[in-house]
Amino acid sequence: MLGKFELLHSYDEESANLAESFDCSVVQWFKQSDKIKSGSCVVSLPEGDVLCFVKAYKTTFFKGFVWRYFNNKVKNIWDIHCDLYIKGVSVPKPIALMRKKSERNSPEYIISEWLDDASDMRSSLSGESIFSDEGRGYFILKAARLLASIHQLGIVHGDFKYANLMLSSTDKKLFSVDFDGAKKKNNKRLFAKDVARFLVSMAEADMSVKDRDGFLFEYAASANVGVEAVAGRVEDHYKKIVDRHKIKYPDRY
Repeated sequence: MLGKFELLHSYDEESANLAESFDCSVVQWFKQSDKIKSGSCVVSLPEGDVLCFVKAYKTTFFKGFVWRYFNNKVKNIWDIHCDLYIKGVSVPKPIALMRKKSERNSPEYIISEWLDDASDMRSSLSGESIFSDEGRGYFILKAARLLASIHQLGIVHGDFKYANLMLSSTDKKLFSVDFDGAKKKNNKRLFAKDVARFLVSMAEADMSVKDRDGFLFEYAASANVGVEAVAGRVEDHYKKIVDRHKIKYPDRY
């Protein structure tokens, strides 16, 4: 199948072998937009089927030219994902970055590990299994440490919120996903915006002030910064995000 695709990058030899059998025509797409669609794909190997997560990035020819050769956004997303995984941050294993051949406007595909038995943290909040008061606080602190570990590598996530945290119900492991807005920037203002976005998602999920304070204190301790300094940087971002969400998501307020 690789004859139909150009393998731009693979994480390791095992990933390259898996990518050889990738076929975008059999991807079960479950999210689509003008620029990005995502879904799951079963890749058949001699030793058995492997389920993968796939994101396709689409552009017009002109935008694709600018994006690919000047900004190279998709490659940046791939590099950041790989950097995080290599450094031991809890993210799904990256598998391959590919492009479909013989198309003038070729989409690019990022393939990564499928997280078995996992759901996003926003969905998990509506369940009763793990989110007792004690369980909820435990995973909020884990989320704080996870965000701090990303920032300590000089990476801004760009969209750190409940919907972009995957929780495995079997081993209770928390994963950060969706790096489309991520940047390699050691920028305190952008770090604070990441923190603010998660605090807003907590407020919209009716988390207690105690839980929100716990997240802030745990993040500050894990990132080795003063909590007062973090709170000061977060305040304006928090207000701006809330104001924007009140217009965009009025049902949450």
